[in-house]
Amino acid sequence: MLVYGNRTRLTMPRMESLPKSSKPFGDLVKTDRELQGVDPSISELIAPELVEVDPRDRLTWSNLGIVLSIPIVGGFVVFGLVYLYNPSAISWLASSNAPVFYSRSLWNVPKSISQIQSELGRSQLKLGENFNLKTGETLYTVLETETQNIREIRLYQSIRDRDVEKLLLVSTTTVAGIDEYFARSPLLKYITYPIPERLQSSRNRLPLKKLSLLNDPPSQFNGIWFTTSGNVDGITYGQIYYFATDKRSQLVELDAWTSATGELPKWRKALSSNTNSIQLVINQTQAFEPSFLIFQPEEAIANSINQIQLRQVNLNEAKNQPKAYQDALVMASVGLWSPALGKFNLMVDQLRSQGKTLSPFLQEQYDLIALHAKITSEQAQNPNSSLGEKALTNIVDGRWTEALAIANDPAYKGDKIAEMLAKYHPHIWQRVMTMLTFTGATEIKLWGGLVVLQRDGLRRSEHWLRSQKVDPKDSNQLLQRLDLAPISLKPQQLLGTVAYIGKGNAGSDWFLPPPKLEAGQAWYEVSVNLIKGGDKWLNDPFSELSDRSSILLWKTLGLSLNNTLGVVMYDGYGKSQTATLTAQSLWVGDDGRLKILATGEASLAPLLTKSMIPPLVTSGGTFAPPRGTPVDWRNLPPRAIERLIRTMYSELQRNGQVSMGIEDFSVLVQQQWTLSEVNLDGFGKPEYLLLLDRAQVDLGDRHYPLAIAFSSDGSLLFSDMNGGRIWIDVLPSATEGQILTLRNGRYEMWNFRAML
Repeated sequence: MLVYGNRTRLTMPRMESLPKSSKPFGDLVKTDRELQGVDPSISELIAPELVEVDPRDRLTWSNLGIVLSIPIVGGFVVFGLVYLYNPSAISWLASSNAPVFYSRSLWNVPKSISQIQSELGRSQLKLGENFNLKTGETLYTVLETETQNIREIRLYQSIRDRDVEKLLLVSTTTVAGIDEYFARSPLLKYITYPIPERLQSSRNRLPLKKLSLLNDPPSQFNGIWFTTSGNVDGITYGQIYYFATDKRSQLVELDAWTSATGELPKWRKALSSNTNSIQLVINQTQAFEPSFLIFQPEEAIANSINQIQLRQVNLNEAKNQPKAYQDALVMASVGLWSPALGKFNLMVDQLRSQGKTLSPFLQEQYDLIALHAKITSEQAQNPNSSLGEKALTNIVDGRWTEALAIANDPAYKGDKIAEMLAKYHPHIWQRVMTMLTFTGATEIKLWGGLVVLQRDGLRRSEHWLRSQKVDPKDSNQLLQRLDLAPISLKPQQLLGTVAYIGKGNAGSDWFLPPPKLEAGQAWYEVSVNLIKGGDKWLNDPFSELSDRSSILLWKTLGLSLNNTLGVVMYDGYGKSQTATLTAQSLWVGDDGRLKILATGEASLAPLLTKSMIPPLVTSGGTFAPPRGTPVDWRNLPPRAIERLIRTMYSELQRNGQVSMGIEDFSVLVQQQWTLSEVNLDGFGKPEYLLLLDRAQVDLGDRHYPLAIAFSSDGSLLFSDMNGGRIWIDVLPSATEGQILTLRNGRYEMWNFRAML
């Protein structure tokens, strides 16, 4: 370092080379060349001052404009976003009376009614009914144009937009319909058949058609309550909504509901102990079965998105409660409200003796049970009810002894009790099975037996009562009187065979006690082979009669009006002899075989054995088969005559009974044998029937006349010459083609079509 006077000179070593510029021919290179002709000492002094600054590092006006535009552009962006989200927030752009808290955006601007209808019409929708709310808003339903089903619920605010009345959409709620299984669930409680697949939960949804305000709501809530509703098969169902009318107006979807009575939910004071509040009540009562669902409106929990909720008063069991309380809830769950209230009162009395009271939860349950018990008790005391209704309402109220006294009353036939059992036996059965867990009272078991009688028949009812240790002396007469369910078979006439029993004991298997046998009389057993029911004959067994009371069968078979039986016996020449019997009792097997115990003259017994075929027993009048129309051989076509003659000749020849040629046989037949025209197969086209007595064709000791049946073209349909099936006669019936035959010692209805 060199010093000149007071100046200090700093010398630096000369750089062998300069840093390379980012530009191949940039300013740094140019500056170096310009300094080449300057004195080195001077250049060293002036070089720092002569170095030029890069123009890119200078602050220009354009740069300043760009910098200043950044906040301006940002302001416009923010302004645009605010306007897109809520133009009303910008007061100088908003309508004069648009509330600042309602949602508006570029896609939700006020529209006129016609604009809204046009917009909805493009989606096959339209505005439906509307309700003007006190808060100034209007509720609208949006309907499907074709079905009128509600698709949406919309809340609109009426505003003036540029001095034009328009509607601003505040909120909208989609309506999805109600699950059909839920809507029908009250009626499915007591069904005795499998639930159809389409009614399984969440399989099908029912539409909603109407919007209704729920009047007289609780005063502690400032909102508005309303419900949608629809109907199916007399059931009304719907969804409850609540519209909160604060600065954040909100449409809250609450509980779905259903009512078999067709009623809308109602606000009422249902909990007697809570006089300061009002509840929403849904009526699900069915006939004499009261059922009310009670909902308590409450503020929602803090973290809930909804402002309000409906809490149902239920019968859920509280912990650590005495057995009387537990029993009360079990009884109430099957509709035994009065017995449940009695059990609950035991607990209340116990608490009072300890200086305690019911908790609010238990008090609500008590009020719920008391409400229903009051109704069932009033029903049971109604003096204007029919006998069946009185018995049912007493059972519903838990008055088993009073109900049984009505059923046992001999002053009436019991038909009303039977009708009641047919309709309400599932309701009674649940109560019976519940009460049998608390008591073994005979009157409750007898009602259980009556339910089994209605549901499963007499035999199973008797078996069930035996399993419950009920003495048959206490049940037999009751079951016999009340087995009154309809029988589809309407017997008009009986046919069968008869056998001699004797003069002693008739046996102990008969359902009705036989009378004492009179002098000169004997016991006979009739086996019923056929019954004429309606317009046709039926062969045994008769399964519908297998499980019914003897009193009902006696009446159904017509024996209570006329118990006389006719007996027809046949000799070896087709001549008949008749006698009578008197029916005294009956028996029906598990498979439907029917027998009748009868009395008759003892002298009839040997005559029965002399009959060539089993004697035919008839009831309901004389057996009068239809007769065919005689046919004039001359009116038949020659071809048909030839075929008939050849068929008869072959049939007789096969049995060795022809001693003449076919030509002579043809002359004999056309001159002496009578051919009848009868409809035998039930198809409307007549057939030909030839009946031959023993004088015409003698095949030995057998039933006569012999029968040969032909089709209309002369072909053979039937011949009883071989004896496998013996022809008796055409059965009297509106159903043609039913023939009475004898086979294996039993009479039988037979049809030609069964053979073809």
